[in-house]
Amino acid sequence: MKNQRGATLITVLIILLIVTILGAIAVKSGILSLKIATNSQVNSLLLENSDAALFNIENPKDVARQLAIDGMFAYFNAVENANDELVFCYRASETSFFSLSKASVITDSGTKTTKIGVDGFCKANQFATGRSAVLSQVYLTKNTVPTQPFGSVPKGTSLGESNIPMTTHNIGATVISILPSFSSASSTDIERCFKRPSIKPAIGTTVNECFDTLDVPYNMQHADYIVGGQPKLAS
Repeated sequence: MKNQRGATLITVLIILLIVTILGAIAVKSGILSLKIATNSQVNSLLLENSDAALFNIENPKDVARQLAIDGMFAYFNAVENANDELVFCYRASETSFFSLSKASVITDSGTKTTKIGVDGFCKANQFATGRSAVLSQVYLTKNTVPTQPFGSVPKGTSLGESNIPMTTHNIGATVISILPSFSSASSTDIERCFKRPSIKPAIGTTVNECFDTLDVPYNMQHADYIVGGQPKLAS
């Protein structure tokens, strides 16, 4: 009888151990699924905000305005600005997408950020949407080499036609969006990273490398644009 009781106890313990192992596996699987779902939602949210900024840049209704003397494209007309990165924060609270008075510049050395002031860099409380979750910052550069052969020439034109104006605004746009609530980074650290360039400088880190070190979730999108008029061949 005692031997039978001992065998029953061992059997119960084995069953309990198996149930415990299966429960632990189920919990780990559930946590992993939750993390995957959360990461997917985070990536979708960040991508949505980066795309929204790019959509504003390529809005055909605003191209003429941005080619004006105080527009974001016209900034690169000056020779001394050709190698700069024009930076501004995509803020939901602003009535206009871009204002030169609320933009900043990072020079090609990656160090001088006070050329036209520091109001363009995102603050930790300047969110891209009303949800107060995502911060997005835009970087504009002038591409010295077209992304494709004859890419700066409008379609339907000829280089031999002297009375046809050339399109000269070959602009690269980079948007980085971050979700600060999913990290332990301080507001000071976040604002410091936003003052880093998007192009690798000779010394120091880029903005995405800076956020990598802080373990801040981010999405970075880049697009190239040729902006200007769309002239046609003279008849």
